[in-house]
Formats: sequence, structure tokens, C-alpha cells
Amino acid sequence: MDLMENLILNNILSPQCRACMEADETPTHVLLRCREVAEQRAAYLGSPASLTDLDGLLSFWSELSWLE
Repeated sequence: MDLMENLILNNILSPQCRACMEADETPTHVLLRCREVAEQRAAYLGSPASLTDLDGLLSFWSELSWLE
């Protein structure tokens, strides 16, 4: 099993956030709270008020390689 398959399998088997492993990986956690993706979140999304920017949201998820 390669690394990507292992990450996908672990995410299916565990609800923990792949970035911080401190909370469940929910959209609210990743988009608003996770400290481990704060830099990417700020770069692609700016403030929480800008979450209506679909291009920014897709770029953020792509940067994290979580769209697969």
C-alpha cells in the first residue's frame, strides 16, 4: 500500500483531522479552527467572511491535497 492509499484508508477509518490529529476532521474544523492549516487557509481564503469564494475554497483543498 502506498502512502496516499494509507492516508485515504486512515481517514476512512478515523475521523481525526489529518493535519493536526487533535479533533474530528469536519468542514468547520478545517475551515475555521485547525492550527496546522492556518497558513494555507489564510493564503487561500483570507478571513472567514470570504468563505463564499468558491475558487479560494477549491484552491485551499487542492493545496492540502485533500481533493483526491
